[in-house]
Amino acid sequence: MLKLPPFNILRPRNRDELNAGITGCKDEFKFLGGGTDLINGMKKRLYPASVLISLKRVESLGSISYDENCDQLKIGATTTLTELAASPALTNAQPAIATAIASIAAPPIRNRATVGGNLCLDTRCYYYNQSQSWRKLAPVCYKCGGEVCNAAPGSKKCRAVFSADLPPLLITLQAEVTIAGGSKTKTIPLADFYTGSGVKPNILQQDEYLLGITLNHLKNRNSLYRKFRLRKALDFPLAGVALAFDDNHNRKFVNPIIVLNAVASSPLVLSEAARQLDGKKFNDTDAIQAAAEAAMAAAKPIANIGSKPFYRKKMIGMLFKKMAAELAAGQEA
Repeated sequence: MLKLPPFNILRPRNRDELNAGITGCKDEFKFLGGGTDLINGMKKRLYPASVLISLKRVESLGSISYDENCDQLKIGATTTLTELAASPALTNAQPAIATAIASIAAPPIRNRATVGGNLCLDTRCYYYNQSQSWRKLAPVCYKCGGEVCNAAPGSKKCRAVFSADLPPLLITLQAEVTIAGGSKTKTIPLADFYTGSGVKPNILQQDEYLLGITLNHLKNRNSLYRKFRLRKALDFPLAGVALAFDDNHNRKFVNPIIVLNAVASSPLVLSEAARQLDGKKFNDTDAIQAAAEAAMAAAKPIANIGSKPFYRKKMIGMLFKKMAAELAAGQEA
């Protein structure tokens, strides 16, 4: 059994205490939300940290608020996945998010895992997510500070894969994320939060953390998310497709946004596939086939997680066609 390294923990109760703790911390530290990924990574010595700064007691980070007048939902970063899935505002306006949450891990993990943690989930790779003793048997990779990608020898960059389930769907809904650093905050589109780098998948600096996300005009968009995995529980996606489009009564894809998951080092936004689909009816088989082919062409998975790349690529097309068929049959819920 892998053991945790020794560490201290800070438990600030508000943002002032949190900022003071960050400023006063002289050692390597990590922010702790639910800890479902962080603690496991620390056991494998992936995340060196002698101090953990818990965000769970900072009350302002754990709230969910819905403004009905402007149809805006604000979700605090430490809101658990279970709490978010149970939010009436969310389930009424965007049930696809609750469905996506239900596909993440298992209920005990969702009870602890946070929204912020899912958005900040580290990229994964067979050659990285191993114990320290196992990693010593392979060349030091980009993600561990070396100069090689063990999953793709010859690659000039890390090809570790992004596999968080919420971000692709939230990007199709044009979510915004609010970042805090000291007393300053900034709000940016969630799509701009990700770097495309397998080594450092998001833009957060050491002393920055998420305050939460904002979803605007919830009722004006329809959305779906489907994923391929080996088991119905616990497993990360081997491929995923998120789709959203303007709500309309003509059974058409209007202003669609398509985002792929688990085939690159960040959520992959598909402009060409969306163009092929825009304005077409749910049952337009030619348009759906063209969009599926464009999606498969954009996906370039490699052998770094538990399925063959060609099969994951094929499953992107299959998942996309399955969603379109559900829409055409009126079964998208």
